Amino acid sequence: MSSDEFFFPKMGSVCRLVVTLLLLGGVPDVLKAVELHDEHLQDKPSRFPTADDLIKVTAPDYKKPIGVSSECLGRMMFEVNGAVEWPLYYSHKYPKGIFSRSFSVNIRDPYDRMRFGDTLVAVIASVNGVEKEKVFEATPRARVEALKKYIEEKNAYIARLKKPRKITGANKDEIKDQLEDIKRLETTIAKYGTDYEQFETGLPNSEGYWTSEDSSEGQVERDSILRTYLTRGDYIFVFESRTPIKTPSDKEAHKKKFSLMLSNFRTRAANEIPSERGVCIPFGFIQDNGDTPIEFKQTMRFPDAPGVFYTLSTGNVNARNNIKATPLLAMAEAAISPPPPEKSGDPVPKVIHRIGPKMVKMGGLSASQGGVQLKLDLPGGKGYEIYSVFTGYGGWLGASVLPYVLVNMRTMNKNLAPELKEIPPPFAASRNRMDLVVKSMRWRPTAPPMPELTRN
Repeated sequence: MSSDEFFFPKMGSVCRLVVTLLLLGGVPDVLKAVELHDEHLQDKPSRFPTADDLIKVTAPDYKKPIGVSSECLGRMMFEVNGAVEWPLYYSHKYPKGIFSRSFSVNIRDPYDRMRFGDTLVAVIASVNGVEKEKVFEATPRARVEALKKYIEEKNAYIARLKKPRKITGANKDEIKDQLEDIKRLETTIAKYGTDYEQFETGLPNSEGYWTSEDSSEGQVERDSILRTYLTRGDYIFVFESRTPIKTPSDKEAHKKKFSLMLSNFRTRAANEIPSERGVCIPFGFIQDNGDTPIEFKQTMRFPDAPGVFYTLSTGNVNARNNIKATPLLAMAEAAISPPPPEKSGDPVPKVIHRIGPKMVKMGGLSASQGGVQLKLDLPGGKGYEIYSVFTGYGGWLGASVLPYVLVNMRTMNKNLAPELKEIPPPFAASRNRMDLVVKSMRWRPTAPPMPELTRN
């Protein structure tokens, strides 16, 4: 009996659906099960964790190996073997996707996103020849300045057409068209002035604005939207908060809440592990009381293996993202089969090893793991390995210090990313890095500690 025959007959309909998605290339969609939600949506669990349940998240028996560095994301920390790269590239061709980060034009996990309460967060740096300041070209202020410059150019063109000479009928028509264009541009500028207000953060090297959008079919309510750009050294940190409002006082309350969050933000050096309560983002930290709901999904990689992704997902478990079905995801990952060739004669990867599904330790927690290792044979001995391994702990509904934690390691297809010049390293090397992350994953200790961790 083959490995596929071993897994598929024992799967229920839900599991078969997950596997189907995986076989169709939907791994990110499956792990995307963590969706943005109302921060007030918190269902009560059927039972609360015991003190023994809670202490496991701190991995009390874990010993940090010599020669490795620590990193943190969300409220968790872990160890890494080597410098880490986070997705900091600004894809200026798609300004609406600013909060879905990437490493370059084609190297990305499209579902990478960080949400802190009602605020989306992005971190941008100068990467691959694209200056981080490019992001400011999409701000309302920059757009208005660009429109004003365009009007100046049109006025200069009209002046050239009006030089002392006999103006032809064609010139008159052209001048009329240009004046109509200017009028339309001025209307657009006026609309920017109506739709966008400057927002003063009170912080240095910052730029912000307020706007609103309809948030209901009857347009009874509107969403108040605040966005701020903070330039801090080599990085630009972007924050966007959205909340429903009905009255001017709601708008002002939103501004105060957003300003307080910004005042609690600070930069963080690579491998710096803060001791305060709060949330780690790449090169930054937001201090809070430990009770702000978060939903983080960020991919990291190592410079010497740019085609291998390590995607970390973590956040509070609630009714809409209750993903305790991590054994199901692990089983589905272990059952992945090679995709069919794009055209006849193309080499097809061969399964050389299936990982799990099995239970492993994620720090002190019990997690589910499953994956597959394949080999693509190419002429001249230029073949390489392809692999994907999922490890996940589903978290605990209603427990702040027991968030879900998912780690997915996978290789990037070179055909989808011409930027990649190197083949992935052997599976064993990448697995060592993944194992270090998984085995070291634990709650970041804080002073004061979370109340849940101090109760008897």
